[in-house]
Amino acid sequence: DDDQASSDDEVSSAANGSGDDDEESQVSSVTFVPPDRPPQQVFVNIQQRPNLSLPRNNETLTPTLLTNSLSVLTHSTILQAGLAYAGFGKERQERNNNSRKVVWFKSFYGVEPTTILPFFLDIKAEYPDICYKDCLMTMNWLYLYDTYPVLSGRWKYCEEYIGAKVIEYGKKMAVIARRKIVFELKDDVEIGRTVDCSTFMIHEMRLDPSSKWFDWKTHSCGLKYEFALAIYEARVVSVRGPDYPSTHDITVFRGGTTDEDINDRDQNALYFQLEEGDKCVADSGYAGEPEKIVMTQDEHPKDFKEFLARCKNRQETFHWRLKAFNILGGRFRHGISVEHRMELHRMAVDVIVGVIQYDYENGHPPFDV
Repeated sequence: DDDQASSDDEVSSAANGSGDDDEESQVSSVTFVPPDRPPQQVFVNIQQRPNLSLPRNNETLTPTLLTNSLSVLTHSTILQAGLAYAGFGKERQERNNNSRKVVWFKSFYGVEPTTILPFFLDIKAEYPDICYKDCLMTMNWLYLYDTYPVLSGRWKYCEEYIGAKVIEYGKKMAVIARRKIVFELKDDVEIGRTVDCSTFMIHEMRLDPSSKWFDWKTHSCGLKYEFALAIYEARVVSVRGPDYPSTHDITVFRGGTTDEDINDRDQNALYFQLEEGDKCVADSGYAGEPEKIVMTQDEHPKDFKEFLARCKNRQETFHWRLKAFNILGGRFRHGISVEHRMELHRMAVDVIVGVIQYDYENGHPPFDV
């Protein structure tokens, strides 16, 4: 206590101007000790956009219109609701123009609202009890092919609900999409169609291991389909498959090998669908049927070669559009058996072919030859 009193006296005398230099130095250090909590420095980014640092209202654009009781479906409601489900809130949608919002929409659903609208209306006419939100979720699944946990975070459903719904709605969409594929042409022309095969990757067929599933293009398991397009119309006219990737293109076209009797072949093959005198443009994989296939030959004139090249490029562009949907462009993983996997894959192919056909009819046709 005496020491403390002495120290207090020293500090008091120093404050009054008395004491030697050492005492003044000690008192000075005591008197001007910096505070325990210095003021926090604030850094401001002068390039920051106004108000972005302020707390935001997390209000989202709840698409309450997309319900079973919806009476009127429009491009704008599809665009608005589709972006809301994808995570684009009301404020962000209002800040951006329509062109950018359409780009966002296509990034999640593969096509524009102008294509989705007539497709959904046709589905609604056939299945009145459908939910438009589940239709959009199925389109999102087909295009991005995310896993169920990822879809659960985006669509706020459990994985069990999503898994059942995307298959259910995919089958309903496939029924509508198949109706858009009509083989007959509007005009009677000799060379009126193109044909080619395309293969798609799938998970291994572990219940039926065999080299017949091997696709030499991707060096993995796959399924092969044959597609035919009208040359002078913006239409897909034929889809056949799935078949083994090891099957040659001309064998798929004929419906069997030349060793088989013609009556024992698949009568649904494109070979039997063509009327007498009708021909298809194809690549060298279809050599052997000159009465039904037109291929580029050295003796053809230059302009005819260019015509055939454009026809084949147009066909390949269609294949590219198919694989722009990740469910076909990536490795297909659904199905619990060989037959089930092939059935679900054919369902996905039918839906996407139908969606592309709707896109052809609503402002995005393939290029002219």
